[in-house]
Amino acid sequence: MLNSLPHQTNLTQDGWIEVICGCMFSGKSTEGGKRITKELIAKNRRPHIFIPREAKREVTIFETGETINTEGKMVSRTGKTFEATEFDQNNPSQILTFIRQLDKMPTTVIVEEAHFCNNSLVDICKELAETFHLRVIVIGLDQTFDDKGFGPIPALMVEAEFITKELAVCTECGSQNASKSWLDSRAREKLDGKVLVGDKQYLALCRHCKNKFKNQFNS
Repeated sequence: MLNSLPHQTNLTQDGWIEVICGCMFSGKSTEGGKRITKELIAKNRRPHIFIPREAKREVTIFETGETINTEGKMVSRTGKTFEATEFDQNNPSQILTFIRQLDKMPTTVIVEEAHFCNNSLVDICKELAETFHLRVIVIGLDQTFDDKGFGPIPALMVEAEFITKELAVCTECGSQNASKSWLDSRAREKLDGKVLVGDKQYLALCRHCKNKFKNQFNS
């Protein structure tokens, strides 16, 4: 673990971890985008966004129906985009390596689609917050489509000082309390132990409609 980074002068904040989580279509990236925009407007703030390579997909914008490829970008379904640095999801320490090469240390590190990363991301985020006193914002799905904790997100929620859980509109009943992601059973056959990256194969459901779908399609 790295214990020193260049250009650490003029850091006037304590470090902490924030987690923004929720199911598919819940507005996680939109909420993250609001915080990034404030960082960009604020004086003497330098946010830097990281995204795992595996997260690359086509995102459909709600209002226009336009699709945007997320390669090298953080994209919300409102159409807001930010440049992002890609890294190997199996080697989150690349985040620290990249930061070492910057002329100025960022004040804020954002990790988008963090559920794709292995659990070493937890130690990386702790290092950024505790040793380098940075604001760390982690964005990702908290559950898989089969209701299991997704990647490092549950452990990061334990570590975080601030947690924001976003809810979606249930595709089935219209409830605004959808917290579950549903993957069509036909699409599951293509997984072969992998994460299926995309939007069109998933639905946002409340827990009650999720149980109905389970009984209907998995019986």
